[in-house]
Formats: sequence, C-alpha cells, structure tokens
Amino acid sequence: MKHIFYPIVALIAVCAAMSGCRTSEANYSQAYERAMAGRDSAMAIDSTIYGRYRRDFTTQQVQLAGGRTADVIVQRVKLTDGMGVPPEYLRRYNVVVGRFKQIFNARSMRERLADSGFPRAMVLETAEPYYYVVINSFATADEAFAAMDSIAEGAIAMRPPLPYVLDATAARTPRR
Repeated sequence: MKHIFYPIVALIAVCAAMSGCRTSEANYSQAYERAMAGRDSAMAIDSTIYGRYRRDFTTQQVQLAGGRTADVIVQRVKLTDGMGVPPEYLRRYNVVVGRFKQIFNARSMRERLADSGFPRAMVLETAEPYYYVVINSFATADEAFAAMDSIAEGAIAMRPPLPYVLDATAARTPRR
C-alpha cells in the first residue's frame, strides 16, 4: 500500500503547486507598469551612486568663429584601455556619435568606424562606467563642430541627442 500511497501524494502535490502558480495577464501588466515607472523615475536613478555620475556633467556654451555659439557637454572621462588609439590623440573637444552601457557595444561601433574611414575613432568612459564612442578629438571647438556638421546624413546610425561635442577638459588617461 505504501508503494502506491506516496507516489499518489507526490503527484497530487506537484499538480496543486503547478496549477496555483500561473501568471495571469493582470499580474504581468502590473509588474510591467511597476518596472516602467521605476525605469522612468528620476528618483530611482538619482538615489544610487550611478545617478551621481550621470549628473556629473554640465552644459556650457562656447563661442565659435563668426559669432556663433554652441552647446558642449563637459564631463570627466578617460580614454578606455585596449582600443588601439594612443593617449595623445585625446584632445579637449570630442565628437560623440555613440553612447553605451556595455564596453562590447562601444568597442564594436569603434571598430566599424575605424574600418569606415575614421581611424582616430576612440572610446571614452566615465567613472560609472558609461562609454562614449568618439569619431575624432580636436583642440578647438570650431574644429569639432565643423567635423560634427560634416558627418553625412545617415553615414553613421545615431539617435538624438547624437551627435554632440563633449568637452573633456577634465580628461584623464588610464592609469598604468
């Protein structure tokens, strides 16, 4: 009798457990709404250390030739190791064409750019880290904005607010 009783009890317990744990459409919708609200909430990010680094930039206006002014983002960045670009290529003004959370994506875009005629493409990173793909680096804002304006429409896949000029005044090269 024991040989039959224990398997039947185990089968009933498994069936009860499986039928009681089904996800309903209402549960899924509720979880999705909570996740979206958390993602879109500035408080969710700002309360973390990552929020501090994301806020660790300013926007400044620079005077360009011809009396024109333009906005630049000023942020502390460093040249990412292993990108094949010497540290002396990093200048103050950088034309950013990609932003990524994962180094793999930034490295992949940088390699595609280098193969497509941008040999000085590089990856800069913040302390978070957050990775910026730069097509070139320039000593003056005029040179950077001229390069940014010359990027052919559709030549590089970008979503707004890209491209923009990053002022790496506080730039650091990696420690060795």
